[in-house]
Amino acid sequence: AETSPRARASGGGRAPGSFAESLSRIVLDRKVIHTDNEKMAARWLEYEAKLLERGVELFKNRCMAAARRQQCKTVISFEQVSRDIDGFPSRALQGSTYYVGAWGGDGLTAEGWFYATRGPQVAFPAGVSILFAEVLQSMLPKFLERLKPLGFRTCSHEAGTWHISVSWADPDEDGAARQPK
Repeated sequence: AETSPRARASGGGRAPGSFAESLSRIVLDRKVIHTDNEKMAARWLEYEAKLLERGVELFKNRCMAAARRQQCKTVISFEQVSRDIDGFPSRALQGSTYYVGAWGGDGLTAEGWFYATRGPQVAFPAGVSILFAEVLQSMLPKFLERLKPLGFRTCSHEAGTWHISVSWADPDEDGAARQPK
């Protein structure tokens, strides 16, 4: 029995194992992969948020130490702070370049970070090593955003470095301005 063009257009005339069915399977497979990639990305982002929280606490401690030295500004290296964050991805020297050695969290992989930074639709190149600097660079803007609510007078990243410069009110300046003449 011949099928009408309308039935063929609606898929009614497809033979099992047809080309159109193979296209549908490809789409379904890609959706499953995309969903898995989104889950890996979400897992990394959740872990990254915890790392950033720990980093902010360490940063605050370093600022407190500067204030105890009667300083009203300081420059702190995000890379140095990252070394003191428990569970932060480790760096491994290969030749003259630092790559991520271990991802720190239970079951975290380069893929999760990759999909979180590049999107779940981008194919992860198997066997690729991630530059440690890329991980720091992806986290630095998020770290700065978490510092802003702390009320620093100034808070900025020094371009071309991992340095973050912050300042806060000098009590001598503020006190002199408040005292009556």
